[in-house]
Amino acid sequence: MTKRKNFPRLRNGKLEGTGMPPHFIDEKKKEVVFHIPGGFPVTMAIPTWMKSFPDEYKGISCRCEETFYKLRAKVNEG
Repeated sequence: MTKRKNFPRLRNGKLEGTGMPPHFIDEKKKEVVFHIPGGFPVTMAIPTWMKSFPDEYKGISCRCEETFYKLRAKVNEG
């Protein structure tokens, strides 16, 4: 039997699956920023994903891909 990994899957413009979407950690602000293009239904999974991070961190979603990568570059610089 082969081992399967649970990766998020895009179906009808929405992410599906139990995998975590692209994200980065801003340690200075204690935030985890997730790139979630789908919107509300998928953002309900953020509390589940946040169990993988320390309690003092909060989860934030970003719908715009360009903004997500600009924020990530800004965090990596400083």
